[in-house]
Amino acid sequence: MTSPSSSQALARFLADPAHGGLYRLAASMARGLGDAEGLGWHRLPVPPRWNREALLDALAESLTFPAYFGRNWDAAWDCLTELGWQAGRVRVILVPAAPVDGAAMATFLELMGDACDHWASRGQTLTVLLVEPEDGEAPEWLAAVPPLPEAALGKVG
Repeated sequence: MTSPSSSQALARFLADPAHGGLYRLAASMARGLGDAEGLGWHRLPVPPRWNREALLDALAESLTFPAYFGRNWDAAWDCLTELGWQAGRVRVILVPAAPVDGAAMATFLELMGDACDHWASRGQTLTVLLVEPEDGEAPEWLAAVPPLPEAALGKVG
């Protein structure tokens, strides 16, 4: 279980834009993460299945995309790169575990990785945390995503 200090450690870790990016996170760790100064959480709702529509709709709702958002990957890129940013605030997108459409998730991961790089090059941190299934069995697509380093949660190994 994580503690408030884990959230504070995460905020310190992610304060460096070089630490932004895509990470996987154990479900038990995700449950305990809460608010900490400097973290702006965007928790996507749990869908029956992560397909193209569910990913785009959840992203648009969580990040408050404008009404003219076109519900396609190119439009999502445009909105992701035009986000307003509060100084000193890290954006963390938490993606809960659910069954996935492989092609849609691959496109989502590429899009989000590019968006994280885009913001890091501008001195801002965007991070996407992909929550592992409760059973701990990471599907192949998720196993390819690096785990959030233990140091990011204040743990020393």
